[in-house]
Amino acid sequence: MRLAALLAALRPVLPLVLGLSLGCSLSLLRASWSHGAGEDPCLGAAGRAGPPAGGAQPEAGDGRPGQGHEDFRPRIVPYYRDPNKPYKKVLRTRYIQTELGFHERLFVAVLTSKATLNTLAVAVNKTVAHHFPRLLYFTGLRSAKVPHGMVLVAHGDERPIWLMYETMYYIHQHFGSDYDWFYIMQDDTYAQAEQVKALVTHLSINQDVYLGRAEEFIGGDEQARYCHGGFGYLLSRSLLLKLHPHLDSCRNEILSVRPDEWLGRCIIDFLGISCISQLQGQHYHTYELAKNAEPEKEEEEEFQAALAVHPVSDVTLMYRLHKHFSRIQLERAYQEIQELQMQIRNLTSLTPAV
Repeated sequence: MRLAALLAALRPVLPLVLGLSLGCSLSLLRASWSHGAGEDPCLGAAGRAGPPAGGAQPEAGDGRPGQGHEDFRPRIVPYYRDPNKPYKKVLRTRYIQTELGFHERLFVAVLTSKATLNTLAVAVNKTVAHHFPRLLYFTGLRSAKVPHGMVLVAHGDERPIWLMYETMYYIHQHFGSDYDWFYIMQDDTYAQAEQVKALVTHLSINQDVYLGRAEEFIGGDEQARYCHGGFGYLLSRSLLLKLHPHLDSCRNEILSVRPDEWLGRCIIDFLGISCISQLQGQHYHTYELAKNAEPEKEEEEEFQAALAVHPVSDVTLMYRLHKHFSRIQLERAYQEIQELQMQIRNLTSLTPAV
């Protein structure tokens, strides 16, 4: 009775006990087999210890690796700093993309003045500024009051040439290593932001680019052209880096009344690069507004395809231009949607029924 009661009590744990016993027995048996099989290759023909399998060489008696072990042990080189050389602290960049050499696509600079800072510059900020990834306003005013929502850089000198010089110097110093393209425009220019962004995505960043509306110098070389500042112009990062060392020489040696002519002459004289209106199959389309023009009645293809429109005389005209070009973009979007729907219908008729 006692034995039967004991077996009944141990019956739930019997599988566990049997499993542990069997597992321990197999582990001991396998260990003995592995130990016996591992001793045979170490014995030579005469019972002496031979080289291990695989051709590896044993270590020397002093613990150093023998012949053939150079690839299997790391070589540790202790750090040594020359006490005669000054210590230099390693500086890391703030963002990983800067350290890896990644650049943002487009930087936009808007030149403004005392008379238009609170009117046309504000209109530019309300219409197209939010379409650009980074946009700054540059003025020659000293301690100017900044309108709400705008980033203003005041140079403290209202001379046009000095403003252009300081602006180019500032852009190179603060943004030259962060962006691939630099778009310079005036506050009396309406630029189609989406078209400008699309333009730079189709251009190679490995070229020195000076792109805009090419104009002839008055009384100058017929082959040389400068980019008209009223219609904006595009500079590549490589060109800006090459131009920076010559800005001081241009300021002291080149005399001009217009800042865009001064910059164009500087680029031509020191870099030998003239303004162009098309590059790599991409055209920089512009349109010059007539006096008292009405954007709603302009039906020319040149106007519809323009990246930049100039001159914009007042705030109301700026808003009317923005409304007109926004309507054009909306109509294009609707047309593309209709074309995609038509393609889907045509493909549906060719697909098997479910």
